[in-house]
Amino acid sequence: MPAFLEGFDYNVFAFSSPAIIESIQAPIAMLGLLTTGQAVGAALFSIVGGFAFDRLSVKNTILISVALFSVFTFVSGFVSSLTLLIIARLFVGIGIGMFQAAILSFLGDIFYEKRGSALSTFSVFYGGGMFVGPYLVSAFLPNYHTSFIVTGITSLITLILIYLFIPKTYKQIEKQKFKMKELLNKNVILISIASFFYGVTLFAFLGFSSQYFLNELSIPSGQAATIFSMYGIAGVIISFPLGMLADKFGAKRVFILTALFILIGSIGLFSVGSNILLLGASALIMGAGVGLPGFAVAIGQNSVGEHMAGTVSGWILFMFGVGQIFGGPLFSVLLPLGFVNAGLISLGLPILLCVILSLFISNGSRVSLKSKQEYPA
Repeated sequence: MPAFLEGFDYNVFAFSSPAIIESIQAPIAMLGLLTTGQAVGAALFSIVGGFAFDRLSVKNTILISVALFSVFTFVSGFVSSLTLLIIARLFVGIGIGMFQAAILSFLGDIFYEKRGSALSTFSVFYGGGMFVGPYLVSAFLPNYHTSFIVTGITSLITLILIYLFIPKTYKQIEKQKFKMKELLNKNVILISIASFFYGVTLFAFLGFSSQYFLNELSIPSGQAATIFSMYGIAGVIISFPLGMLADKFGAKRVFILTALFILIGSIGLFSVGSNILLLGASALIMGAGVGLPGFAVAIGQNSVGEHMAGTVSGWILFMFGVGQIFGGPLFSVLLPLGFVNAGLISLGLPILLCVILSLFISNGSRVSLKSKQEYPA
């Protein structure tokens, strides 16, 4: 459910952002700053969430992070100034960074023999939130406040369910000494940098795509919502089958495949003009790669000992988040070249670099299996 809320919030805010910016009388270029603020929070606190997973109660980590997310995503819909909006999105990012790292660590640690499938479930629910969000917002625009009320209520329900059903302790393992050399091995470094480049692409897309569809291409909000939803529905439909493929053929191959999906979709979004069908198809193809961070985390967890599952997950998500910090500002800087050129460069170039780097990683499975034999749950 937190994964669903994350995807829901991303698209609710992305789709509402032009109306919010107009309401608080801020320049359009501030969209990049807003996405940056959220990305800073997510990046820094991904490490906190991953470290807390290895050291503290998983239940409390998720409860605290979802509570932060819930309060500030609600506040995002009712602020009256740019400063308050930046602060609200920063704390939304803090919540996301913590629960994303903790939940992906949790899933990968429990289902270590089928990490691809387990971690892809996060992407399935994230995609579901991305799918639902635009339809809800478009139904109420220009009154965007209702969407944030719905997010707040759903978040409260999620908090109650987490409190009732997630145990404080689900296993015990022998405590091991943290070794930076073990964390930053060659495989983890490569997958982390590749994740950084995907973060740039993702937040360049989330920061300015609604503005591109609604204002630059003058697409009606209902049709723009349909295009946005294609990104989400692809995650729902494709993520789990890709996870199964990762378990069977290796996470590396599926990571490369998802990166290629994102590359093709990114280029398509800014190459087909206002053709609704082709824009929808491009968003669908790009959305097929939404599980990429999960596969990156699976490779990372396979590359270190069991006692560092949370730390390596948090590190990879931190690098992913750092990339997000640069996505919105990069698009802003390139805007003088026009939306199309800015989109092609800020989305296409980083994900191309991600594809190239992914060719040099390995699955890292032997490290994980050895760890499981030495430190059984």
